[in-house]
Amino acid sequence: MVRRVNFTCHLLLCLLAISVSSCGTARKDAAVTPGQMRIADHEEQAGLEPRYKSVEDQLSALREAVIKSSFKAKLGKNDVISITVYGEPDLTVASLPIRPDGQISFSLVGDIQAEGLSVQELKDALTEKLSKFLREPNVSVIVLQFNSLEYTLNGEIVKPGTYPLVTDVTLVQAIAKAGGLAKGQFHASIVDVADISHATLVRRGELLPIDFVRLLHDGDMRFDVKMMPGDYVYIPSGLSNEVYLLGELVKADVIPFKDGLSLSAALARVTGFTPDADITRVHIVRGTLSNPVLTVVNLEMVFAGEQRDFLLKEGDIVYIPPSGLTSWSRIVSKIIPSIQSIQTAILLGKAVKF
Repeated sequence: MVRRVNFTCHLLLCLLAISVSSCGTARKDAAVTPGQMRIADHEEQAGLEPRYKSVEDQLSALREAVIKSSFKAKLGKNDVISITVYGEPDLTVASLPIRPDGQISFSLVGDIQAEGLSVQELKDALTEKLSKFLREPNVSVIVLQFNSLEYTLNGEIVKPGTYPLVTDVTLVQAIAKAGGLAKGQFHASIVDVADISHATLVRRGELLPIDFVRLLHDGDMRFDVKMMPGDYVYIPSGLSNEVYLLGELVKADVIPFKDGLSLSAALARVTGFTPDADITRVHIVRGTLSNPVLTVVNLEMVFAGEQRDFLLKEGDIVYIPPSGLTSWSRIVSKIIPSIQSIQTAILLGKAVKF
C-alpha cells in the first residue's frame, strides 16, 4: 500500500499553509491577528510553545479565506441540468445531460455549447437565442448533477481517491463517504493512525485555515466547510516520528526524530548544502497548520559557538533558503513552484513509497 506519500505531502502542505499566513516579524509580546503566523525570536527558544489564536479568530480567518477562494463552477461533460422556460411548458426539459462533445440540444435553438460555461452564462445564451422566437423569454437553468466536478481525499483515509462532486457535500460528509479516517493495529488494539492536527484542505493553491482537531475531534461543525471543485484534502499519518529537511540542500531528506536532536546534528546528516544556501537564516516550521510557529536560526553562529543550538521536535520542518532573499514572503514565492512540482510528481507518479 502506498504510504510514503506522507513525507512529501506533509512537507509541501505545511509550506503551503505558511504561504497563506502573514509573515511579519512579530515579537513575542505582539498580538497575533487572524491569518498571521507567529515568528519567534531565537532568544526565546527554550521551552518555546505556539501561541494559539482564539476560536473566534480562527473562524473569522476561515470565513475570509472561503470568500476569497470562492468561484462559480463551470459546466462540463456528463453534467445533468434542467431547463425551464416559464409560460412555455413545451420548452421545459426535466433532465438534460451535457453530451461528450460539450453541447446540448434544445428546442428552437438546436445545438448550443454548454461545457465551460457557468449556469448564468448558459442561461444568458439560451435567452438570447430564444429571443428570436419568443418575446422576453424567462429561462431557468438548474444543475441536477455536477458529474464533471471532483475533489480529492488523500493520506490516512479508508478509501483515498478522487470523488465526483455530484451534489453539495461538506468536508465531514466527504470524509464519511470515503469510509472515514484510517485505523491500524498497535499492541493488539485498534488505534487511529491519522494526524488530524496536521490535516489540510487546499483550494485553488491556497490552504483553508480549518481546525481539523476542533472539527473532527470536538465536533465543532462551524469548521465544516462545503467542498468545492478541485479541493484537495490530505490527512497525514500520526505514526511516524520524523524531521523533514528541505531547501538549498544537495538532496531533501527525512530523518528519524529522537529526544535531544538539535538543528546542527540534523543538518550534519545531510549530503551537503548547495552553493546558494544561506545558513544564517535557517527556517524551522513547527505546530499545527491552523496556527504554525516559524523560527529563524543563524546556523553559522551556532557552528561558531556564538549562539546556542536549537532543539528540534518531531514533525519539525527545516528549510534552508537561498541567499539574497530578505523576507519570508519572497522565500515562499520562490519555493511554491517547486512544491507544486513535487505534488504533481506524487499524484501522477507516486514515486515515493513505503
